[in-house]
Amino acid sequence: MLMAPPPPSIVLITGADLWLDDGRTDEVKAAQAVALRGPRIVEVGPEANLVKHYPKASRVELKGGTLLPAFTEGHAHVSGLGIAKLEADLSGTKDSNDSANRVKAWATEHGDGWIRGRGWDQNRWPGKSFPVVSELDAVSGSRPAFLTRVDGHAAWVNSAALRLAGISATTPDPKGGRIVRDKNGNPTGVLVDTAVELVSVLIPMPSESERRNQLLEGLRELRNEGFAAVADMGVSFQELATYRALASENALPIRVFAYLSHDPKLLVQELKQPHSRATAFFQVQGVKFYMDGALGSRGARLTLPYSDEPSTSGLWVTDPADVQRDVTITMKAGYQPAIHAIGDAANRTALDILEAAKRSSHSAGLPRIEHAQIVDALDAARFGKAGIIASVQPVHCTSDHAWTPARLGPGRVDEAFPWRAFLDGGAVLAFGSDAPVEDPNPYIALAAAETREDPEGDPPGGFLPGQKLTRVEALRAYTMGNARALGRKDMGRIQKGAVADLLWVNSPILALSPTELRSLRPGRLWVNGTEVNLPAAPSAH
Repeated sequence: MLMAPPPPSIVLITGADLWLDDGRTDEVKAAQAVALRGPRIVEVGPEANLVKHYPKASRVELKGGTLLPAFTEGHAHVSGLGIAKLEADLSGTKDSNDSANRVKAWATEHGDGWIRGRGWDQNRWPGKSFPVVSELDAVSGSRPAFLTRVDGHAAWVNSAALRLAGISATTPDPKGGRIVRDKNGNPTGVLVDTAVELVSVLIPMPSESERRNQLLEGLRELRNEGFAAVADMGVSFQELATYRALASENALPIRVFAYLSHDPKLLVQELKQPHSRATAFFQVQGVKFYMDGALGSRGARLTLPYSDEPSTSGLWVTDPADVQRDVTITMKAGYQPAIHAIGDAANRTALDILEAAKRSSHSAGLPRIEHAQIVDALDAARFGKAGIIASVQPVHCTSDHAWTPARLGPGRVDEAFPWRAFLDGGAVLAFGSDAPVEDPNPYIALAAAETREDPEGDPPGGFLPGQKLTRVEALRAYTMGNARALGRKDMGRIQKGAVADLLWVNSPILALSPTELRSLRPGRLWVNGTEVNLPAAPSAH
């Protein structure tokens, strides 16, 4: 008869201040220690006591700094983060000509097939106008080109791509999308929301090997930022299969909570399976739905027309009736809906849908609204009352503050990024980055949450400063807030029985200035009780 293996030995972590937070009170305590056995925390307490309790434990002696629960990335697109490493990087370009020059350089290095890129943002260019097809044709030749806007809700394509897709002046706008046209009705080369799919469906799918590498690349980048878990928003059938293969091989570097793409066939296949309540390295958590598009491309659905383009109020990317039907199915099956809603009309409708679905499904879980960027004050108060997670990305505020007032006008600009209103109304805040839309670096996001200023200090005093958060509130949103959003009582905190996902930074994290915080890097990381190798990280000081 085989003997059972001996239990894992105790690992004792000492020497750092501990971030201890139970969701109501928080404190950073000195002279504390954490004892790990395998993937769990078995005890937390004064260092002297734990040293006596576990005299034979292996010791990890940290040199000051702060030990926190490892962060959870609350909203990212993992494959997109991995793919971004392989495409032309158009982030930070100063105008469309600068973007075109980067495309030309990338195309020269990648000699055949589709020209791919991501990151352009016309709001950062003089005139703030969309780019046009002729500029891209000049650098792409006969190769089709597909360049995704920074928010993923628009694409700039060339004539070769338009021809392949059969898009002309007579092509109607698809439901939930827009083909941008000139005064004669001809396509200008920019496609918004569902119109993007007219071209994207023609791009060859990655092989299984390529998809595997994309997911692993994205997960490793998140791990290197100090994340031990991610909510991957919008996982396709193919990505789901790859994730399961990686999980079966114990090859996932961090935990993955997958939110399926809103594909009725995928929902029928997956939602008939019971939702796992255990905390694992991979599991299907819920379904990602789209109400509207993005504010930057004027696809976010507003209750009134755009102040800077009165001919439109934005788009319903998905028919609200279809979202209502499938959200209810999702919740009755025990899974979590996560609804993308950016405009005030989209948020109001998403709230209506989720409140109705909660009543009909009698679900105890907390549904989510993703982004929640433009929200009327009365609707902001509904999040907490209805038990709906506000899943927000602080860097969207500091990236978009310069042009948000023009989109909304003075009468409703106060609706933008109402984080304080969510908290005051009793809502749970969960933080993420929307990577690759924004940099996944959580320390930049923490600074953005408390200053509402970009790294250059604009706008001085912060954009709508009444909505600022404290450092403690921001840290909680990356730790316990995300754990609560996932329904995980054993994540996001340092306490007995919690998973041993821990992050050490070589600084007193509450004492850093916002500038110092932005330059902070993770020092050491434990995922499921095992320390992982991180890139060398200098101190913030």
